[in-house]
Amino acid sequence: MESINRNRPNDAIQKQSELSTLIGKTQESIASGKSFSRPSEAPSSWLEISSLGRKAAIENSWLNNIGRAGIMAQQAESSIDTISSGSIRAKELVIQGNNGTLSPEDRAVIANELDNLRVQFNQLTQAQDSYGGQLFHAGDPIEMRIDTNVLVTPSPNFQTVAQSIDIGGGTSDLDTIMDEMITAIRTGTATDRADQLGRADSLINHFSNLLANQGMLVNRLDDQENRLQKSQLTSSERRTVLESTDVTEAVSRFQSLLVNLEAAQRLYAKSTSTTLMQLIP
Repeated sequence: MESINRNRPNDAIQKQSELSTLIGKTQESIASGKSFSRPSEAPSSWLEISSLGRKAAIENSWLNNIGRAGIMAQQAESSIDTISSGSIRAKELVIQGNNGTLSPEDRAVIANELDNLRVQFNQLTQAQDSYGGQLFHAGDPIEMRIDTNVLVTPSPNFQTVAQSIDIGGGTSDLDTIMDEMITAIRTGTATDRADQLGRADSLINHFSNLLANQGMLVNRLDDQENRLQKSQLTSSERRTVLESTDVTEAVSRFQSLLVNLEAAQRLYAKSTSTTLMQLIP
């Protein structure tokens, strides 16, 4: 007597094959720690992972810009701070030079110190940054992107630092202000020397404002760097969740698949041993 299995679809065989494939994939998932190995196995997760990858690449470029801008900004802050302190010292020297009891020799000593400050200021405003360019370059400010539609200028340009300094009713450049200050102390009249007090105050105000702005920029770059690092950490954690195998769930699924496979095999074995005569009442 022929087995009825010859007249029935191979559903049972197909079911066993599918279960065996799923068991193999589950074993591989547990062993590798990866929840899938091909995009087709988890299309939605793969798309999200791809999106996270693109986001990470963009954020890395922003972080690189922030790193470069941060170095330039801190160098500029240090230089401006030195000039700001020098401006305060220049005012102290101008006040000393206004003392009517000083001899020409005394004023010459004060003028020499002012001249040293002038040389130092010129060196600082002409200094190069850590990348070989001018720290305070001439022309339009250099801008760096640190986020979508967000650009920053790591250091002010030369015009902002050393030129167009407000001296009350007009503007002048740093070197000219220092030159006139030195000349007034060395050979000028009492009126000339008194006029330099206002110019010394203008220098102090100018570089104090620049220093404050530069400090805020450095803090802004630090805050943005921290924000992007947190964003990347969140993305990395999310990617790990998408890619990694949930071992507890996978083991449970593996055991369930084994039970189903054993049941399918028993059912198939039983059906193959059943003859047509056994099914006729």
